[in-house]
Amino acid sequence: MKSKSALSVLMAASVAALGVFAPVSATAVGPEDYPSMAERVAQVVAEHGGEQTGWNQVSWDGGDTVLTLAPTAGPTATIAPLAAATCTAGKYCVYSQITYGGNELAFTACPATQTSFGVIGSVRSIKNARTSSTVRAYAGTTVRATLSPGAGSANVSGVTKVTCG
Repeated sequence: MKSKSALSVLMAASVAALGVFAPVSATAVGPEDYPSMAERVAQVVAEHGGEQTGWNQVSWDGGDTVLTLAPTAGPTATIAPLAAATCTAGKYCVYSQITYGGNELAFTACPATQTSFGVIGSVRSIKNARTSSTVRAYAGTTVRATLSPGAGSANVSGVTKVTCG
């Protein structure tokens, strides 16, 4: 009996501890507060052109520029997929969040400019998945990052142009 009693106390303490960490919200947030991926893709196409080429992708210039929208962190999604972006070999990529997370724009051609980035907002990280050529990120005329093939910069800001060559 003593072990059942100890187990009951441990379970009760665990349930109480979980309750302490439960999120508290002043207003209820439901799935209706997060647009569906189809709505997000349609909005990108309406505002920036391009064509939908995947459930969460829009492409321009015959695939030379590809936007991959990250799943929205909401009540039915987790944050983990936001950090799962990878830059396809042969391309260079910019991301809307630090550490290569959020929405990804992948480029084959150079240069990429601020007008290209408008679809993701500001650039917060960048990767060079090319096998040759250096990629440079600029804020105006100031170099923010210089990336060798296979390298990345997990935290940049103020990027207005990316060049490679």
